[in-house]
Amino acid sequence: MRRGLAFTSIFLLVAGLELSTEAVSLVLARLQTGIGAILAGAEFHVSSFRFSVGLAALALGVTILALLAWSSSRRTEVATAGTACPQCGNRTRRVKRREWQRLLSALLGEQLSRRQCETCGWSGLSLSN
Repeated sequence: MRRGLAFTSIFLLVAGLELSTEAVSLVLARLQTGIGAILAGAEFHVSSFRFSVGLAALALGVTILALLAWSSSRRTEVATAGTACPQCGNRTRRVKRREWQRLLSALLGEQLSRRQCETCGWSGLSLSN
């Protein structure tokens, strides 16, 4: 629900900008013209360096937004907190995390550990206490 509301607000913001000022169309046209100018070696409204830094910042922002959306969708994979198995209640043992699980832990700002139950075979993520 929250994510849908966030995407709806972003859509309404962009739609409002476009309808009231045609800013989105202008931005897209300038991006296309700027890339063409850099490839052709021609002059543009801003310097090539400034345009390239701006594109890099834009790409970084989109990447961060995508990582945050990804981590929010993976949040549901955290099955339990502590060392108890969510299926049988027995103690679990800690297992080495995969790289994407380390990234997820960093993005969520939570201490996640990967655990496995030797009794029932359950394996999953757990919030560390």
